[in-house]
Amino acid sequence: NYTKHACRGACASVGIRRIMQTVDFFRRTGYNNNMHEKKIRTVDDIIAATEEYGFLTFWDAEKTAASTLSAIDFSTLWDLREQAVNSRRVAYGKYFRKKMTFVSLELFPHLCALRRDGYDFDSLADEGKAPRREILVMDAVNADPAPVPSYALGRSLAVKGFDAAVASLQNKTYLCVTFKKSAMGTALLNMPEDIFGSELVRSAYGLSNAQNAEILSTAKVFKEYSEEEIKKALTPAV
Repeated sequence: NYTKHACRGACASVGIRRIMQTVDFFRRTGYNNNMHEKKIRTVDDIIAATEEYGFLTFWDAEKTAASTLSAIDFSTLWDLREQAVNSRRVAYGKYFRKKMTFVSLELFPHLCALRRDGYDFDSLADEGKAPRREILVMDAVNADPAPVPSYALGRSLAVKGFDAAVASLQNKTYLCVTFKKSAMGTALLNMPEDIFGSELVRSAYGLSNAQNAEILSTAKVFKEYSEEEIKKALTPAV
């Protein structure tokens, strides 16, 4: 199995400057948007909201997200995000609209089966369907038994487009994010199978793409999106 590696921030580097830019963004664009019921105050509230909506982006200026549902300040929400993810009661990664997103464990197996189109990463690489830079990232993740910061991993690999490769691997559900407690909010890249177990992650492999897409389409959050946006989210990524 692929081992865990560290990256800073949501999927790669997130320093103090990036955090402060995000805080400023929330303040300027309606972080506490009154159009949404404020229901997130605790870790359990994040889990419950994720289970209610199916997909819950961490932040969004207008759509339903942890940010727009939050009844607490951003720094507290930031900390609760790490706790929710580390509880292993939700999956977390760049899974929806290129944003960091919580996904319910009820829907996550269907997302994995659909996005992967039935391919484990090794099979994808063997058939020549994985980009070279993504193979290098996954090989590096597999090679080192200890988590390392992504900036160090990227520097050691010297792969052009390293951050994009990491984001793509999350979108394809071959990677998920957990967190190591630190002042910088150090994120760890993992194979979902290592976090949730192969039995759960691959439990929807026996269904067709159409069946998995139909199940995923029932997510409450999709009521806010256009047919085109939903179709894009419910399409294989490989």
